[in-house]
Order: sequence, then C-alpha cells, then structure tokens
Amino acid sequence: MKKKIFIITLLTLLLCSCAGPKDPETPEKEVEKISYYAPLSGEETAEDISGKPVFAVMLDNHPDARPQSGLNDAEVVYEFKAEGEFTRYLALYMKNEVDVLGPVRSARPYFVDTAAEYEAIYAHWGGSEAGYFQISTLGVKNLDGIALEGITYYRNKEVNKRRPHDGYTSYESMYEKAEELNYLEDLQPVTSFKFDYSEDLNAIKEQMGDVEATKVSLDFFKHYNTTFEYTPDSNSYLVFRNGEEVVDERDSSNVVAKNIIVQFAKSYVSGPNGTLTVEHLGEGEGKLITNGKIIDITWEKDSDNSRTIFKTLSGEEIILMPGETFIEVLDLTDNVEIEPVVESEEVKESENNK
Repeated sequence: MKKKIFIITLLTLLLCSCAGPKDPETPEKEVEKISYYAPLSGEETAEDISGKPVFAVMLDNHPDARPQSGLNDAEVVYEFKAEGEFTRYLALYMKNEVDVLGPVRSARPYFVDTAAEYEAIYAHWGGSEAGYFQISTLGVKNLDGIALEGITYYRNKEVNKRRPHDGYTSYESMYEKAEELNYLEDLQPVTSFKFDYSEDLNAIKEQMGDVEATKVSLDFFKHYNTTFEYTPDSNSYLVFRNGEEVVDERDSSNVVAKNIIVQFAKSYVSGPNGTLTVEHLGEGEGKLITNGKIIDITWEKDSDNSRTIFKTLSGEEIILMPGETFIEVLDLTDNVEIEPVVESEEVKESENNK
C-alpha cells in the first residue's frame, strides 16, 4: 500500500515539473460580454427582456387630465388627434415597470391598430363603438377599465382630478391580470426600430446629414401645439405643450425625447361626438428629427395590424438613437415649423443675384 502511494506521489511531482512555471506575462482569456438591448427603446438592459409583454396604454391628454403619470418612462409614445380638438397618447411599456400610470382613457380604432403593430396588451378605459369593434376584429388582447375598475384600475384620489380623468393603473396590476387571462402565453418577439448602439453614432450622423433642427413646432389644432426643443448637453429634446414644459406627474421630471418621428396621415370626423378616422394605412410622407438634425422620410403600413415601416428617401429603414421616441401623427396640411429655418436653393440664388 505504501509503495502505491509513493508511486502516485512521484508521478504527481513529475507531471507538475513538466508543466513548468506559469508565464506571468500570459494574459488571462477575457470573458466576452453579452450585451442586451430593449427592443422598443434600444437602451441597454441587464438581461434579455425580449420575452416580456408590451403594454400599450391609452393616456388622457385633456386639460383636466394633465399632467400624466408615467409618460417619461414610456419607450415609445404616439400622439394622435382625438375629438374635441385635443390629442391622446398611446404609451408603450416593455422595459420600464411603472408603478403609477394614468389617467387612462377610452379606445379609438387607430390606437387599437397601433397597439396591434406591437402585439401589445392594450390598456384602455371604455371606448367608442368603432374602437370596440376594432379590438374584436383584430383580436387584440385588452384590459378594459369598464370591466376592471377596482381590480386592475382605480380612481386616484391623490391627484385631485374629476371623472373621467382620474382613472389609473400600474404595470404590476396590468401584468397580474394579463397573466390571469393567459395573455402572456406564446408571446412573439417584438420587432421594433433599428438603433445605432455605438458611442460615436456614425450611422446616425451619416443618415441625418447636416440640416439642423433645434426646435420643431407642430400645430395639431388651432389652439393645440406640441413643440420639441433640442438640448445639446443631453442630445435630446425637451417636450412642450402649448408653450409649457411637459412634466411627469410621478416625479415632476421634464419629459424628453431622443427621437421624433412626424407621420403625415389624413384625419376627418367620421362618427358621433366628433370621433375621427385617421388614414394611417397605405403610405405617406414624414420627417425624422434626432441628434439635432432633420430629414424627410416615408412610411408604409400594409394592413390594420401590420408594422409601420419608416424609411429614408433612399429606401432604407431609418435608424434611431437609443432612448424614448415620440411619433406625432398629423395631417399633411397642419402647420409644422422647424428652426433654424433652412432656405431653399431658389431663395438662396435669388438673394445672391440681388
């Protein structure tokens, strides 16, 4: 037995001596870092969230409903016209699990179509007849405050707003009800925008060119305006409503956007109480504003629930900066002002000939 132990020890020493000393200059093999990004905002995440649901929440924008809670935590915000010469927001949440969301308002068909683009769970409080019809037609998973008041939704007494502008919810409440309704089964990967993840933003710079846009003013109605003002220090745009900074009710933070997409789509009154139809199917024109620059773009949407594709004039899908994106849907005839004003070549030539 002792002889066997001696032989094993000897072999061990021989093997160790053959291996030789470790070269101190030999670098350790680096572990390759795996980066994850949020599909809707392009922001880096600690883990893969592609399996999470998308919630599309109808946010009220009536004067009596402002300010909204959770607007600054949305990853994508759509602003459409609504009846009464006001707008409403559709705010998309996937990465950020917001604790207070609202006020939540009623469904309209074009908002339903937009939620369907992302296969989102649509959160609304009531709806027009056409809105309900579209939910049923497209089979959109939805959470209706009419049926779920006191369960998923609540009347927020802390905000001092009168009905119907006091209906609120939270990410946790929506998630729990969605799970109960089996909405979280067989979730499909979300296809959103293309992003430039690099620090130098070379792809963005090449795409956007040299035309500056430090202020973008959008007149949805005669008495309603949304404006974005560029802040170079943060490379983002402050959001203004009728000349006042838009703030988030949760923490009084200024609402900011990294990207603004202006989509031109005809709208007209088509139902009772001034309800609208927005022709956001087919194709049309638009503008992209990001990184302090602006370009003309096009858009196309093949069907009610298909994804809207935004392209550069050269036909390539647009690239965005990581961060919150506002998509502003106006009529082509609505007033849009860009600062600084860029003179056309005809005007420049005329001035030079004077």
